[in-house]
Amino acid sequence: MPKNCAEYINNKLKSAKTVDIFCHTSSDEDTFNSAKAMYSYLKSQGVIPRLVVSGGKENYQYDVNKYNIIQASTVSENTQKADMALCVDFSSPARVGSNVLKFINSYGQNIVGFDHHNDLDIVVKDYNKITQSYKKNTMPTIDAQNYYIDSSAKSNSAIISRFFDAIGHRATHEEARSLFAGMLDDTSKDGIIKVNKLGKVKVTEKANDLGNTKEVMKNVLGRMRVFDKFAVLKHFADKTKLTDKEIAFSKHLKERTQYSNNHKFAYIEISPDDKEWKDLGKDTVRSIKVLQQFRKDALEKDNVDAVAVFYPTNENIYKMSLQTKGGYAKQIIDNIKATTYPDLVAGGHENRSGGTLKSIDTQKTHEWVELFKHSADEVLSK
Repeated sequence: MPKNCAEYINNKLKSAKTVDIFCHTSSDEDTFNSAKAMYSYLKSQGVIPRLVVSGGKENYQYDVNKYNIIQASTVSENTQKADMALCVDFSSPARVGSNVLKFINSYGQNIVGFDHHNDLDIVVKDYNKITQSYKKNTMPTIDAQNYYIDSSAKSNSAIISRFFDAIGHRATHEEARSLFAGMLDDTSKDGIIKVNKLGKVKVTEKANDLGNTKEVMKNVLGRMRVFDKFAVLKHFADKTKLTDKEIAFSKHLKERTQYSNNHKFAYIEISPDDKEWKDLGKDTVRSIKVLQQFRKDALEKDNVDAVAVFYPTNENIYKMSLQTKGGYAKQIIDNIKATTYPDLVAGGHENRSGGTLKSIDTQKTHEWVELFKHSADEVLSK
């Protein structure tokens, strides 16, 4: 990260007495651990931080008494504002609920943030966007802005690590633990990082980023205590250990798999009234892990280039998670926006994206699924 960009954001944050740190909807480990690392850093600088998160604490490794936390669902116009808003792991307005977006917008010019998604819509006007990997000595000179987006980064936690490096802050053991957990969460989804049975962490060739992920991971692990690393690995193993119901559900997914006309797009459509999904508790940490594994397994088939799962959430919205080869995720979404549905709420990375529909009406959700099916037919047939 350019030093001037990091220092500009750092000075803005340190000039505030209080900072609200916002995570995206359905907060995962990357967004929450990015927030935790910044929370720890800001507190050490005499700033009073607060975390705004979405979801249950099964996702997180925290003592609720250690962090000042409010749930996104409770945010309203009556919620007391901080001096500054810090957004982590999102820049698109679609990545937060309407109540949270309205609250963030009320901060006006006092919004800063870090993200690694290449979304078109940004919550602020002033932002930097890096779209390709650079080595340290080839990073282009750019003017500092409120928001720093590096879509070549494989996790937001890696950007926070680079931010700390640029401002000369040596991550504490606690911050390093958070950064490791955040990086592990996002990169393991794509097979960029793998951990063997002995706990050895390996960055695979899938990173394809001039060694940046490997360098950041080496630096983060260098600041971690051994027992902290294994505590994080145990946390991930424990939270994804499946129940008998979840194991049965994972087996049923193969039977429920549907395909586009060209058979290059495989997908699961879970209807809003699906009893088995409801019995699992809908989108829990473990059920989402089952869906992730399904996408990985289906994508390994030679004739399949894209895999998606569509499902209702506990927040009464309908979600899509898409994983592809060859940058098709972005192409499928862009094709829908260009041809049939310009207001589609979807985006993310070239090969891994998500989307939401603010409805759980069965007919509307099915029509939404059909948009992706037809788009995949067009894009994957070229």
